[in-house]
Amino acid sequence: MIRVVRSEFIRIWRPAFRYGGIGVMASFAALISVFIFTAADSSGSDVSGPGGGAFANAAEIAQPGGFLVSLETLSSLAGIVLLSLWAIAAASDYDTGLVRVLVQAEPNRIRLLGGKIIALAGYTFIATIATVFTAVFVARPLARLEGIDTTLWRTDFFEHLVGETFNFMVPAMVWGLIGLLIAVWSKSSGLAIGVGIGYLLIVENLIAIVAEGAADFLPGGTLAAVAAGGTADLAWTAALGLTVLYGAAAAATALLIFRSRDITS
Repeated sequence: MIRVVRSEFIRIWRPAFRYGGIGVMASFAALISVFIFTAADSSGSDVSGPGGGAFANAAEIAQPGGFLVSLETLSSLAGIVLLSLWAIAAASDYDTGLVRVLVQAEPNRIRLLGGKIIALAGYTFIATIATVFTAVFVARPLARLEGIDTTLWRTDFFEHLVGETFNFMVPAMVWGLIGLLIAVWSKSSGLAIGVGIGYLLIVENLIAIVAEGAADFLPGGTLAAVAAGGTADLAWTAALGLTVLYGAAAAATALLIFRSRDITS
């Protein structure tokens, strides 16, 4: 298994993934932080954000843990990036025919795809850590620029840092697993990315119109609830449990499909 993981990680750790994945996510973290801090209203009212939500106001940003206020908004964008990268990593083996060579070198298909999942999870860990550090790095200069008091940020700094990083990383992993599942099923990165993004941006919103209460328990709503630390309609523990369930189901289904699929066609 170690040999498989090392081989997969070497292929993943190429410039396109480093700069196209980690670089894009870190850039989004800086850009969204700029928008949130500059849009913060010192009067205490919330400023409208994407999707009808609201950016934090200055008073909320000044609270303990406010230095990571951008992660909740960033979570969906990071999910799209990682879904795409996991899908590309899985489907490119079919596009190039490399999957046949890999199966000959490692006949145990469960071990082969399991090694890819572990390698991609390691990549996602690095990408999310880099993204969180970017958000932390730009937070204080932006707060000073906007005149936001950061005294309370010292309160339980590491507790908030670890907690928010966890809430950001877990949904990112599951979005990646969903991209992997669609790619293994379709053998196409383009189809996997299109289906994944289309579902996130369109399908769940349509379902929410028809059955508002169901939206919180669908993958997009559940992963967003984890990133937000829980919502009024879905507690954090319930959201985390559903998120883990979705991730396990995606991984198990992908492994089952890959084990039984004919790779010669």
